Amino acid sequence: MIWTLLKLMFSKWLSIKRWNNFPRVEDITPLDNTWFVIHISLFLAHLEEKNGKKVDKEYIIKKILFDLFNALVLSDINSWTRDYILSVDEDIMKQLEEKVRIFLFSFEGADFIKEDIKNISNDNSKILEDEIINSAKKFAGYQECVINSRVFLYAYDVAMEQIKDYLEEHKNNLYSLRELLKNDNYKNYLSHIRRLSHSMRWSWKQRKYPISVMSHLTIVTFISYIMWSLENQNWKEYEIYNLMIKWAYHDIPEAITGDIITPIKNAVDWFREVLEEVEEKMMNDYFFIYVWEDYKQEIKKCMLDPFSWENWELVKQADIISALLEAKIERDSWNMEFWEIYRNVKRVVNKFDSYSANYFLKDVLLSFWEDLGDINLEKLWK
Repeated sequence: MIWTLLKLMFSKWLSIKRWNNFPRVEDITPLDNTWFVIHISLFLAHLEEKNGKKVDKEYIIKKILFDLFNALVLSDINSWTRDYILSVDEDIMKQLEEKVRIFLFSFEGADFIKEDIKNISNDNSKILEDEIINSAKKFAGYQECVINSRVFLYAYDVAMEQIKDYLEEHKNNLYSLRELLKNDNYKNYLSHIRRLSHSMRWSWKQRKYPISVMSHLTIVTFISYIMWSLENQNWKEYEIYNLMIKWAYHDIPEAITGDIITPIKNAVDWFREVLEEVEEKMMNDYFFIYVWEDYKQEIKKCMLDPFSWENWELVKQADIISALLEAKIERDSWNMEFWEIYRNVKRVVNKFDSYSANYFLKDVLLSFWEDLGDINLEKLWK
């Protein structure tokens, strides 16, 4: 199950575009959208906590990740059409999504991970958290509409009005949404974060499956969840939210600086240190200027120094394992530019000594040579 989902995330699912049946000026993948929704949700959660509410942020991250898999299998039903289906018959949509979940669980995978996914997906007790997630999804969709409507207003006017109506209605029940909608600084902060969907990894290389930094963060967050699950089963006590928040935030400076590759960072003595100082200055000018001080202090280290914490090795390992799988997908597609990259990254991963890294090397990586072909959706309807 895990390798199947990861291989699809690194390949076929990257080709899916949101608003696929609309004219558009930008291509946003569901993986881009998922991480942006996670970030908006965490931002709203911080506002709720500032207002004295207790928010389960671990649930928020997991719920958004797990919902992604249903949406990707049912990619023919875009989020806009899904809303209309829900308005006509909510129960039938739930039945369809449950059938997808059963289908995904039919692939081989650890029972404790399947159980966690099932428990999170079926948990209806998190009213505040679910309201945050749903509002974040609408706000992210509205941002996509705003960009595309500047050229194709006729195609997006109905969608924009309906999303605006939703946000206006739900802000009455959600303090954080009210604060976001009336605060241009908060909107500017999230707009700069959104630039990661246009920052491409290994942009100097020809790619069969181009992947943005934002999509990469979604994948790394999922890999981090798998690694945490495996380590905890192996009697390692990791606090998942602290790990996942570092995984989720660690590449955000690249929205401003771009993805500067490691060989360039190491080409001149002290250039890396100068770049770190430049990153902080640019973050202050483009990001931190828009948010309140407590939030800045909480996220600053996750963004600028994510590998200095206790248990930082697991954070770094997830990032490098993601790069390894990304390079393998390209290499297996006969992209000759990635053969040497794959060998070099694999040498690094071979030195990892964690139980979860060993699982990715021996189980997931070895399975990546198999050709998935198309998921046999006919099994879904039997």
